Amino acid sequence: MKKGCLFDLDGTLVNSIEDLAISTNEVLKLHGLPTYDISQYRLFVGNGVKKLMERALGQEHIDLLDECLNDFQKIYRQHCLDHTLPYQGIKELIDDLKAKGIKMSVVTNKPHALAIKIVETLFPDTFVAIYGQQDLYPVKPDPQSTYLALMAMKLDKKDCLFIGDSQVDIDTGYNAEIDFVGVTWGFRGRQELTEAGANDIVDNPAQIMEIIQR
Repeated sequence: MKKGCLFDLDGTLVNSIEDLAISTNEVLKLHGLPTYDISQYRLFVGNGVKKLMERALGQEHIDLLDECLNDFQKIYRQHCLDHTLPYQGIKELIDDLKAKGIKMSVVTNKPHALAIKIVETLFPDTFVAIYGQQDLYPVKPDPQSTYLALMAMKLDKKDCLFIGDSQVDIDTGYNAEIDFVGVTWGFRGRQELTEAGANDIVDNPAQIMEIIQR
């Protein structure tokens, strides 16, 4: 039985795509640029805010990147919890893990302060550590933030699972040499997880507990 879980945030614990899309579109409108359908943002997210904005701007407007990043931070900070909620079954899974003494942390490419705000609002007093994007370490799939989370939980990687919804997360699991579980309810879907080589793929949160107890 595993003793710990490291969770990705966006697309794994919470459905944040609407707030990310609306905030990015607001930035694009400020600069007189065309906006995107919310569904298109599923392919833009996952590698941090800078990459999100690069994808939204495209190469033809990349000169606006720094200004747009500043605008995004201001807008998204105010609206990051307007529509963002845990996926169905996630709260039940988290409560079950907590009751069984399974330690949990969050490792995400979302800016650190925003990750803390969202996690502590939606899952108060739950996670041992929260590691978001900051200058102290590289973003996923670099494993450094995962190693920091393992240290905070005082657990060995062989006793933990890394749980996420995208190839970035799978690559993080491989780079950290930790067993990985892919979730199909997130932003990328089963095909990306399969092609990336996920150890296990689940369609609902309850299945994660089954894997932990194997």
